[in-house]
Order: sequence, then structure tokens, then C-alpha cells
Amino acid sequence: MRYSFKIKNFIFALIVLSFVSCDKDEELSFSDLKGVYNGTFTVEYSEDPIFYEQMELSNEVTIEFEDGNFSCSSGENHIPAGGSGKYEMNENKITFNDENGWFADFDGNLILDGEYDIKEDNSKIIISAKKGIGFYKYQLKKQ
Repeated sequence: MRYSFKIKNFIFALIVLSFVSCDKDEELSFSDLKGVYNGTFTVEYSEDPIFYEQMELSNEVTIEFEDGNFSCSSGENHIPAGGSGKYEMNENKITFNDENGWFADFDGNLILDGEYDIKEDNSKIIISAKKGIGFYKYQLKKQ
């Protein structure tokens, strides 16, 4: 009887540990991001000053992370514009410090620069920010 009680407690403990170890809200770290990520960049303008209507633009994107440095590919018509430099992470925020000089002939928020929210969603990483009249989102999967 006592043996059966110990087995039940052991099985219960294993079940609890499996739930705790599968927590999706774990903090990401530099080592977690290391590598090449491919996916989709989308910008949704809620109040486009030219068309006065909601507009969404999207392109494929690649971002490489390594030892606190990043490099983001550029898409057609600067969607996204790209960027490269250093990044820092703090809990569920990531801050990109682009080190390039840019001409002011497009939406500067299309450059991967500044503070973004970052989260894991299944096997994808989502980096997003609301800036001005746009919502900028990178949905990426590690290669």
C-alpha cells in the first residue's frame, strides 16, 4: 500500500515538472537568438496620410543575430529597409541600435531600429512595435 502511494506521488511530481518546464513565458537570451531567422515583415498603417485608409505591406525578411550584433535584409521598396548594428534584450523587449546612415526618402520606421516587443509563439519569434501611424511586425523562424 505504501509503495503504491510513493508511485502515485512520483508520477504526480513528474507531471507537474513537465508543465513547469514547458512554460512559454521564459525570458529569451542572446544565446537563444543566435543564428539566422527567415520570415515575413509586415507593416500596417492605420492612418495612411496619402490614401486615408488602412494599408498593409509585406515582404520576406532575414535577420541574423550573433553575439549582440544583428543584420536585417532589405526588401523591395524598403519594406523593410533593413539595418545592422547592435541589439540588447531586457525581459520581453529588444532594442536595436542601427549603425547605418540613411536617406530620408521613405518611412524611417521601416529601419530595424529602436525598441520592440519580442515573444515566442510556438516555433516562431515575433518582434513588433507600434510607431507613429504604423504597426511593424517581424514573424521569424530559426533556420
